[in-house]
Amino acid sequence: MKNYNLNSFKVLKIGFMFTLVLLISACEKQWIDPDINNDPDSPSDVPMSLMLPAIEQSMGYNLLGNNSVRTNNIWMQLFDGVERQSFTEARYQLTPADVNNLWSSIYTEMMQNLVIFIDKAENTEGKESPYNAGVGKVLTAATLGISTDLFGDLPYSDAFKGTENVLQPEFDTQEEIYNSIFALLDAAIADFSKAASENLVDVKGDVIFDNDIDAWLKAAYALKARHKLQLSKVNDNAAYTDALTAVNNAFASIGDDMEVPFSNKNKNPIFQFMEERTDIRMCATLVDMLAATSDPRLQFYAALDGNDEYTGSDPGSENADASYPGTYNASDNSPTILMSYMEIKFIQAEANFGLGNPTEALAAYKEAVAASVLKVTGLANTTWLDANINTETEGSLILETIMKQKYIALYSQNQPYNDWRRTGFPTLTLAAGAKLNEIPRRFPYGQSEIDYNLNTPSVVITDRVWWD
Repeated sequence: MKNYNLNSFKVLKIGFMFTLVLLISACEKQWIDPDINNDPDSPSDVPMSLMLPAIEQSMGYNLLGNNSVRTNNIWMQLFDGVERQSFTEARYQLTPADVNNLWSSIYTEMMQNLVIFIDKAENTEGKESPYNAGVGKVLTAATLGISTDLFGDLPYSDAFKGTENVLQPEFDTQEEIYNSIFALLDAAIADFSKAASENLVDVKGDVIFDNDIDAWLKAAYALKARHKLQLSKVNDNAAYTDALTAVNNAFASIGDDMEVPFSNKNKNPIFQFMEERTDIRMCATLVDMLAATSDPRLQFYAALDGNDEYTGSDPGSENADASYPGTYNASDNSPTILMSYMEIKFIQAEANFGLGNPTEALAAYKEAVAASVLKVTGLANTTWLDANINTETEGSLILETIMKQKYIALYSQNQPYNDWRRTGFPTLTLAAGAKLNEIPRRFPYGQSEIDYNLNTPSVVITDRVWWD
């Protein structure tokens, strides 16, 4: 057993106390930086001006580009899948794993960030920001609209509850989702209508409309017109009347179009897909439709093939020698289109036709095609329009003609898939080697949702969504 000298013990005690004082003093002086574990590349709080362009670019890439449009444009015979995943999609095979990236990006990159964005705009003390809130609500409505039209019922009102930690949210019915879309758009319109003042925080970072609130107001009405018309199978003539009411305040020219820009640094999603995989070609259904009238849009929609011709792959035929997508939608700097003036004019044409207003329907139809030709080619092409479009009369114009031209004009967008399900036009035949006896009428839910949310509905891709 060791013997300890009392004086030695006192020295040790004094030394310990001295060390403790140094530690306390050092802590008070913060000799360790309290922010040492904060990653500057992953900030915990991001200003709205940086959140907004990231949300818009994600929408442009995932919801308006490759992950959604490529698949439903294959089904609509605008593209044809000739290799790998696109080849199976051309035969109507689409699994939950195939759409998992799309589903996840909708909820993480878009919806969750939009919830945070709107909350910042509405609840930051001393920084009233109704215009930012309005922009967030329009983007939320747009995201919900495209998503529910693809997937049907969605988790929404029970999702994004933060600290309440709802890990398995209930699904809202598609009818409830549509009600939420219209409520969001109405709330956005109210936000944009507030008088400007020095106390309001301006919108910054907007890559779609360059912070122009008047343009966002038109976009809110434009999206309202789209989704009111979308309910034509549910609401009959009321859908047409409601759509026309919204049209009156929507886009007035192609300069108003709602687009997400891309550049040679941040490349267009279809361009990237073709650069990396080359799995799709132009479909013969669209190419032949355009070639039959020497349509000036063909050279912009499709690239020349190896024989310096514009050719399409018959649906499901796996013709890798057919034309690639062209400069209109597949250049590195081609924008992706969320909503356009030409769509507004086609909505006006269909709604007036449905209500028995032939004069208004004919005028809107001609304006719609003219807008498409001008947007795609950069020229008015009045000679072609006079020979192929302006020959229509009030007595000759039929719904199939309106929808056929809308199908052509909205190439490489989501809307032709919705219109075909609503109206049955254009008439499409099954692809060669089809694994189903009908063209799919919806997307499956993402695999991650099926795995982790027991409330996920059980569906197959031939099931119809509510409005269908």
